Amino acid sequence: MRAPRILLLGLCAALAACAAKKPPPPQRLTLGESQVEYRDYGLVKGSLCGSDPRRLGPELQKINELLEQFVAKSEDATKPDATAEQVEVLREGSKALGPVVQAHTKNLAGLNACGFKTKPPFPDITKKGNEVLTAAKARLDEAPTVLADADRRLAEKKWREDSNAREVAAKQTFCTAKTQVGSGDLYFAREEPHGKTHWMFCDGIVVEQASGAEPAVIIPDTISKKDRKRIQEKRYLDAAKGLPAEEIDKVGAEKKTEAKE
Repeated sequence: MRAPRILLLGLCAALAACAAKKPPPPQRLTLGESQVEYRDYGLVKGSLCGSDPRRLGPELQKINELLEQFVAKSEDATKPDATAEQVEVLREGSKALGPVVQAHTKNLAGLNACGFKTKPPFPDITKKGNEVLTAAKARLDEAPTVLADADRRLAEKKWREDSNAREVAAKQTFCTAKTQVGSGDLYFAREEPHGKTHWMFCDGIVVEQASGAEPAVIIPDTISKKDRKRIQEKRYLDAAKGLPAEEIDKVGAEKKTEAKE
């Protein structure tokens, strides 16, 4: 009875050791068109070094490739002319990659305790992994600032396009071909993102005011000396001053502006 009991205890110990080395379940990540599975081997002690190197190597390599692709593709999002699609690559990565980067960092560090750490392909995987992790962490750290700047630029670009369309529509509505120089007919006003405001008149004259400065009447060079005699600057300044602030087209207030005389 003693020998079977010893064998039973030995079998239980072996099974317990095997169970302890069973890797944690995989987590699935979809990033753009890429889909990968990753594991945080640190959740189960001994599971990393107890894994089959033939399976572990390709698994870690895929994470290296994913992070490398993210760093390369998200580079465009940091540029001033980044498109909405390019910015979305960084936005998606900044939301999804945190747990992957954390797990991959621990997994690569854990390879130092494994007997197969010096056998191919693990030295190359570790070297490349540390490189892409450094780049990915830097990109994720700067993501909040980059995304905020990009969102502001894209919002201003969209507003500019829409504002130009509203200006054209207002001119067609409030101006006629018979408009005479000096009429003082105001049809549109726009406040630029950096503070300068323009009031546009049907005869081509513009009132311009920089932030903190007095408004000035801008007369196009195309207006003849004869027509300039009919221009009363006060009329234009009063029209600009009299336009309610809510009627001035600006970022964040894209409602249709109605011009007033």
